[in-house]
Amino acid sequence: MLILASESPRRRQLLEALGAEFTVCPAAVEELEDGEDPETLPEKNALLKAQAVSGRFPEDLVLGADTGVFNGAKMLGKPGSADEALAMLLSLSGRTHRVISGVALVCRSRKICLSWSVESQVTFGAFTPDDARAYMQKVNVMDKAGAYAVQEYPELLGASWKGELENIIGLPLEKLKKELQNYHLLSL
Repeated sequence: MLILASESPRRRQLLEALGAEFTVCPAAVEELEDGEDPETLPEKNALLKAQAVSGRFPEDLVLGADTGVFNGAKMLGKPGSADEALAMLLSLSGRTHRVISGVALVCRSRKICLSWSVESQVTFGAFTPDDARAYMQKVNVMDKAGAYAVQEYPELLGASWKGELENIIGLPLEKLKKELQNYHLLSL
């Protein structure tokens, strides 16, 4: 059995699109927010989540994931207020930034402990504070790293990307699909 250690509706939708059968059991862990190398945080957090849930389900394969938005060296998390969300969006206006998702698969009984990360690049066109506010009225930005969802009204931000779109949404599928097939949790 596959267990998703996340309550993210976007991750659930992406796994469902793969055709995976799974159960959701969100991890109750304190995510790491800083470290020596912030680019490794998404992978470390994914592993923390998967390991926490695998303690409750040692026979099952647990999938943990975490996504970070990086504006230069600064990691942008989920905004704490509308003002912070607006500031995040404006800091990304007319720029290219990176989205790094960490993924982990853990099964205690089978001694499986894999983790990896995937990077994509997102470029926004230049937009005004009014444009950003209009975007915020259409999209719930408060539960999204970087205060945006590239799959929702990307034209309002002039968004384009390089790399795996699913990674930007929150769960890179290319390698995950192969790993789930290796563990006979997806049909070939």
